[in-house]
Amino acid sequence: MTKRDEHTFDFLTGDEGDFMQSVMSDLADTPWARPLVDDINATGGLTGDNKAKLFELRFGYGLHGVGIQPRYEVAGEGRSTLDFGFASGDHDFLVEMMRLEETDAVRAATKVEEFSDGAKMLKRQLSTTAEDPRQSQEGETLKAVQRICQKFENDGKPHKFPPIGAAIHMLLVDCRTLFNGGDVWDRMHVGLGGSYVPSQFRHYWEGKPISGVFSPETKVKGAPEARERLHFIGFVNEKLYAAGTIGPAIQFVANPQLFKTADEARAALAGWPLGEADILNARVSEPPAHLLELADAMSNLTVSEAAELKKLLHARWNDPIPNVDRN
Repeated sequence: MTKRDEHTFDFLTGDEGDFMQSVMSDLADTPWARPLVDDINATGGLTGDNKAKLFELRFGYGLHGVGIQPRYEVAGEGRSTLDFGFASGDHDFLVEMMRLEETDAVRAATKVEEFSDGAKMLKRQLSTTAEDPRQSQEGETLKAVQRICQKFENDGKPHKFPPIGAAIHMLLVDCRTLFNGGDVWDRMHVGLGGSYVPSQFRHYWEGKPISGVFSPETKVKGAPEARERLHFIGFVNEKLYAAGTIGPAIQFVANPQLFKTADEARAALAGWPLGEADILNARVSEPPAHLLELADAMSNLTVSEAAELKKLLHARWNDPIPNVDRN
């Protein structure tokens, strides 16, 4: 049975724990997964402290479910390792995974309210006007950018991903603790920066829009390496825990420094094995629903109806109908 962490909203749910128990049983004798399963068991099993390892195992299980046997802990830059390597479609993928754990600031903004009957309720308030500016949506956005970028530098040298080659480089981020999972604009803000989101969703720090991981304006540790070596950030906000659910929970942000066009970004994930990849800054534009309905209706017009419509349009635009002799 899973035990809920105290004084936090970042806990291991019963559904998550129950699903992971079955996953660990299914993968116990699978070569790539055995070291990870053994590590989870050795460090307490299904506990909140193992959420990052369970996140890795869920992703690997998703690949396992579509017939891919990934390599676990593959060689990265220098002496570092990357969590997964695998091939799908016409592409090789190198994937590193991380959780955005609750920050000290957000924990400090969480208060326990106790009622006369002994019941307790956790209350959390992030405000732009907070006495501690870190206890705000602005502070949490900035901290998320910093923590992601820090993955890519160690002791002043590039870390994790090697220079760009044939493989697609991807960082998958468990973002459940960022604004309770956040929304599309939160992910765009962290990945690309304030200039990519509507003004009403834009966050500022010291009077300037907060820049994102892939923004040339971002100067924090690891930012240059992230721009040079990472193709995609995949923000993972899981709501369901069952076979086949992790793929739809991922929304990607493509690195505009490495892709000249949206078509190039979509082509890079054409072989993604966990369903159609949702790339937030490379979505295919769809015409409005009313235009699709109009096109469908017009495709079913009879010859006489089409001729009548032509007359109406010409009359509306005061354009005489040309007298064309087809003989």
